[in-house]
Amino acid sequence: MKAITSVVAALIVVIGDIVPLAKNASEDPLARSIAAYAALKSYADTGTIAVETPGLVDRSKFKTFYRRDSADFFLEYQGVTSGGPGRSDPQIDMSGQRMALWMMNGELEAYNAVFQTHESYPKETANQPGVLIGASAGTNGASVLIPGLLYAKANLPSPIREIEQGSDGGFEAVDGRRCQKIMGIASEYYPSGQRVNVRQVTVWIDAETLLIRKVFEDTPKGYPIGQFLRKTVTIVPQANPTLDDAKFKFNVPKTTR
Repeated sequence: MKAITSVVAALIVVIGDIVPLAKNASEDPLARSIAAYAALKSYADTGTIAVETPGLVDRSKFKTFYRRDSADFFLEYQGVTSGGPGRSDPQIDMSGQRMALWMMNGELEAYNAVFQTHESYPKETANQPGVLIGASAGTNGASVLIPGLLYAKANLPSPIREIEQGSDGGFEAVDGRRCQKIMGIASEYYPSGQRVNVRQVTVWIDAETLLIRKVFEDTPKGYPIGQFLRKTVTIVPQANPTLDDAKFKFNVPKTTR
């Protein structure tokens, strides 16, 4: 996928360099995890996202499929509920918030259920990395979080790649898997050099596969007193699964423009 793996000339965000957690970069668990994604021949996952603000939790889900050699990619995101944080609190059905990005042989397409649109982005003429970045808001960051690691050369603004300072938090279990916990400070930069969206990011890396199983982003610096914005992403990843062509196809609803 030449267009997606090329460097985007006009990215709004400049990715910060990762500060190794160990003197030897080969011993840095975050660097090793990023390298593991760049080496995958195929990848699949399912995940959930919970975004917390005062008195409210928005929940959503996503799934990802990827094949490197044939330049195939699929991401589907869908809202689940929005409501109070307690189990007994009223919840609103958010399943209508649905987006899909899919590609076979480098030809990217996108569907947005909210706007009922279906767009195509040819690899020869379209800024495909920009499409994934543009979809970040509508997917709660799912379009760049793991794709930013799979397409390392595209410089997608994945929070994991934005970590500038990190420390080892020991080991914790996530869904029964032993994971190394990395606590870091992530930020973004405007072309002017202004540093923005500074926040704590915690990553749980599977000790065996080096794949990421959980990401927590805390409230960005400068939020008003009494306000907060926290996001927790949990992921069930698969390294180098066998994926058939059907995984990379999406049935666009007939009502779409």
